Amino acid sequence: MENCGLGWENRVLDAALTASAQVSALPIENLRNQQGAASLGWRVPGTAATLTISHPPAGPWRAFGLFRTNLTATAQITVTVLSGGNTVWQSTAQAVANGQILLVAPQAVTGDTATIQITDTANPDGFLSIPLAYAGPIWQPVRNYSTDSTADRTLGQDSVTTLGGAEFVSTRWYQRKLTIAHQSYGDADAIVLEQILRTAATGQNILFLPDPSASPADLAAKALFGRLSGNDLSNPFGAADRHALTLTLTERL
Repeated sequence: MENCGLGWENRVLDAALTASAQVSALPIENLRNQQGAASLGWRVPGTAATLTISHPPAGPWRAFGLFRTNLTATAQITVTVLSGGNTVWQSTAQAVANGQILLVAPQAVTGDTATIQITDTANPDGFLSIPLAYAGPIWQPVRNYSTDSTADRTLGQDSVTTLGGAEFVSTRWYQRKLTIAHQSYGDADAIVLEQILRTAATGQNILFLPDPSASPADLAAKALFGRLSGNDLSNPFGAADRHALTLTLTERL
């Protein structure tokens, strides 16, 4: 098990993006949109496509994910990182949960281009809908988050109760939420956290990985990509290099 990871330097937002296929009204550039709505994302006619993310000069890459998608359980992604046209790392994941699929390299790999090949031949929609994506490095604190952390959810639903007491519920959305409590950030961690929170304050989505070394199935089930905020940074242990901070991460819909 590794310490948790935060992905905040999303190369999808500042790299050159190309796609093997796209619907003209929903092009690949829509991945720069921070909203998770299918009507604002990238759409592929058919059930296979390749996303190419070109970001020279060579830099670190580690985490790759697609979010708020219509991918089915049989979907598969193959990620390739290249440097100067040469493959430096490649791996495949086949595990979808919460409409997302993720792949994390065992350690950071250096390259100038990453490709994500997506295949979902059994998709009954006949097209692929990819509203959000992350590709880039992750930051890990020296010490891990606290067991005081909690997972919650916000429900968007309309409920009508008849005179006889029968309830009719219409579900509109289900939004996951994490409260990430940390009681042992170091001074160096606090500096990076300030940068992350400044980035998040602009509305940019942040990726949270509870354990970057987990299997693709666990990553898809537990990772969260969304809006991040934090409360006061405190120093509960006196002169020790230990700071407490609680982060709140809400899934982007």
